[in-house]
Amino acid sequence: MTSTPRADHAWRCALCGAEHRGLAAVFGANAPDPWLMASDEQRALGEINDDLCVLPLDGQTHYFVRGHIEIPVDDPTIRTFSWSVWASLSEANFDATIEHWNAPDRAALAPMFGWLCTWLVPYDPPTTGLQVSVRTREPGVVPLIELQHCDHTLAREQAHGISLHRVAELNSTLLGE
Repeated sequence: MTSTPRADHAWRCALCGAEHRGLAAVFGANAPDPWLMASDEQRALGEINDDLCVLPLDGQTHYFVRGHIEIPVDDPTIRTFSWSVWASLSEANFDATIEHWNAPDRAALAPMFGWLCTWLVPYDPPTTGLQVSVRTREPGVVPLIELQHCDHTLAREQAHGISLHRVAELNSTLLGE
C-alpha cells in the first residue's frame, strides 16, 4: 500500500472532531486495550481519563498511563511522527506518577518499566506486550514511551526513524485511503 503526501489531503481528528489538512503526525488510542476489551460491568469498577486508567480485572488492579512513542521523520515538514499509546505500570510507579503529575520536577522521575497495551494495526507481529520504558516529562507534556531493544519493526522505526513516504503509508492505512 503506497500513498503520496498531498497538501490538499484532509482528515477528521477523532479527538477534537475538526477537519485538518495535510498528513496526520499523531495517531493513537483513547484507552488501553484491556479497557477496550473489558465488559461494561468491569469498566464500571475502573476509572479512566485522557491520560490515566485504573482497571480491576480478575482480582487484580491494572494501572495504565498514556504517552507517545515518538519516531523521527527524515523530512523538514514533519520532524516527528507519534503513536499515542497506553503502557501498564506497577502500582508503585503509577502512584509515583500520580503524586508528581502536576509537580514541576515530574520530568526528574526515573524511567519506569511497563508493557505496551495498545495494538497498533499497521504492525505485524502485534505491538501489545512489547516491553517499554515510560519517561515522564514536564507537566502538560505526555510521557515518552521508549521501546526496549527488540527485533520489532516499531522498535526499529523508533530507533532509526522513518521517511515521509512511510508517514503517508501509515496515514493511508489508518485513514482507509
